[in-house]
Amino acid sequence: MNEVLIKASRAGGRGARRALRSAPDFQMLPSLKRGIPECEVMDPSRVEQIDNASMSILEEVGVIFRDEIALADWKRAGAKVVGDRVYLDRGLVRELISTIPSQWTYRARNPEKSLPFGGKHSIFVPMTGAPFIRDLDDVRRWPTIADLNTFHKLSHMSPALHSTAHHIVEPMDMKVSHRHLHITYSSMKYSDKTFMGMTTSGKNAEDVMAMCEILFGKDVMEETPVTTGNCNGNSPLVWDETMLSAMRAFVKRNQPVLCSPFVLGGANTPASVAPAVAQLNAEALSALAYTQVIRKGAPAIYGHYLSTVSMKSGAPMAGTPEISLMNFMIGQMARYYNVPWRTSNLLGGAKTFDAQAGYESAMTMNAVLHAGANYIWHSAGWNEAGMHCSIAKFVVDAEMCQMGYRMAE
Repeated sequence: MNEVLIKASRAGGRGARRALRSAPDFQMLPSLKRGIPECEVMDPSRVEQIDNASMSILEEVGVIFRDEIALADWKRAGAKVVGDRVYLDRGLVRELISTIPSQWTYRARNPEKSLPFGGKHSIFVPMTGAPFIRDLDDVRRWPTIADLNTFHKLSHMSPALHSTAHHIVEPMDMKVSHRHLHITYSSMKYSDKTFMGMTTSGKNAEDVMAMCEILFGKDVMEETPVTTGNCNGNSPLVWDETMLSAMRAFVKRNQPVLCSPFVLGGANTPASVAPAVAQLNAEALSALAYTQVIRKGAPAIYGHYLSTVSMKSGAPMAGTPEISLMNFMIGQMARYYNVPWRTSNLLGGAKTFDAQAGYESAMTMNAVLHAGANYIWHSAGWNEAGMHCSIAKFVVDAEMCQMGYRMAE
């Protein structure tokens, strides 16, 4: 009798272990606390040289702010304003950016999934903005709100993804005027992780802030960030009313924005790496400084979107050595200013999920992790230079993030 019980116990134990091995684990990993040293390609004198070049651009060339409210704000802050061009003294810029927090905690709907951020802490965030989806039948088509719901559910189920982002794919079946509401609601409903807020206009950003107040409460938002906005600059050296009005909506409510120049290296910047970084750095600093004009002490993130352009065709390219070098350099500049920074992860230009998609994405991720980025955006699904999000690649990229997490911790 005892032998029968022992055999049954063993059989049950083996079955339990088999079930444990095959059962999915949806438990979110904590913020990545990086344990590997950052790759720093510049010595301190080179960092200061880039800083000096950027400050000279801000002082002598200036930055265009196509927004009457921002121009009035800059005048009150003591900047020289000529038409729509703002000339920023380096002393004023340094004074303003010194009040940006270097670290904070993101509050999630589920407090157990709140995230320390900044310094050595990094988070992985899925891609956003794809106008097409490549679905499970490998068909490239326009996405629907149901497709976006699916991606938000996948984000929730992926351990190494710390956020659901926002419009991973563009829900083309929703009216443009209401689309931001459905996107934000999907982020809130289908996951209890942190998420991004739409900044497609000042009004839309205000709507997102109102939805966050309903979910979290105004008092909570005053204490800690609950979402993240993205504001893209028009390189070279232009910030427009759409982005600046959205920036004000977020920053006034103590919610961080990614101050992200949109860099196509060799097209809207110089073709070589160092002057491109000097220009990008000047653009990012001008926006970071403006966040502190809006609200002193508000959180903000040094952002950018990096791509290089083929000198033969003009097409954007991913996984190039210049992108890796710029990531290393930008990481050093952000740490020089003691500001958390954002980059893009697992980018690729392939038109389908193939070997090209794999090696371009892997090249990018390794550089990003060694550069020491904090907000690691576009971490799952990106393909065809961002024109489509692939469900298959999304799942594999999320697993790649787990591998990168293990290496970098």
